[in-house]
Order: sequence, then C-alpha cells, then structure tokens
Amino acid sequence: MRPCQFVPVLFSALLICSCGKRKQNNPSINAPADLTATAYTDNARGESFERFNVRFHNDSTFQLSRVEFPIGGKYVDDLVSRVWSADNWEMLITPVSDITDTTYYKHSLVRTDSFVTEKFWIEQSGFKVERRFALKGGKWYLVYYDDINL
Repeated sequence: MRPCQFVPVLFSALLICSCGKRKQNNPSINAPADLTATAYTDNARGESFERFNVRFHNDSTFQLSRVEFPIGGKYVDDLVSRVWSADNWEMLITPVSDITDTTYYKHSLVRTDSFVTEKFWIEQSGFKVERRFALKGGKWYLVYYDDINL
C-alpha cells in the first residue's frame, strides 16, 4: 500500500469502528452530542434535520428511501470509478456532526434551513468525502455523495 493510501484507509476504519452497533430508530441513544432535544422537533418547513440525520445513519431501509437515484457524486479509488446506484450503494453510518475529531483530516459543515453540506478531506492526498442533503417537500434527502480515495 502506498503511504498516501494509508490515511484514507485509516480514516475509513476509524469511521466504521467509532460507530459500533446501534439500535435503530432511537434518537435518544444515537444523537450526536452537539444537538439539543429541541433540535429533534419537526417544524412548519418539515422534519428536523437532526431527527432525519439519526434515522438515516441507523436504518438501512430508511436510508435507501431517502436517496433518489441517480444522485450526484461518485465512488473513486485507484482501481474503480462508479456512479452510485441502489445496486452498489454502501450504507452511510456516520451522522453529520458539528463536532468531529480533525486530527487526521479537515472538516467543513455548512447548514441552512434547507441544505446541509459536509466535507472531509486530507490536503494533497487524493482523499475527499462530500455529502449534501436537501429538504424536498418537507423531507430530507441525500442528493450528492462523493467518496474519492486516490
């Protein structure tokens, strides 16, 4: 393995290991630490992002129902490049969070009432993960997911 490949593999392993097993559909157990109870209340615009965020990353059936394929973005590594489809989808298990360990990578989070964009990257490494969520008809959907590991 080339040295520049080690860091994305380490990052992926840390994300997977840090998530552990979770009970599905229980926001009180799986809520990111930076969110308050009132953030889980749906409002006139639709469901709260926080409630969606927890369920989306814990319930595979719900997750697939909130990804309208085809979506923007792709999966790329040294050997493979593919666009996302329901057939090759890999469940995302790490919730969007304002608080994240940035020891090994950089993190950016932009939130509005109807759009959330989160990015992870390592400078000059060929590693970038970006996901975008949009509020459509009062429900949140994943509309873009880039997973680049060169």
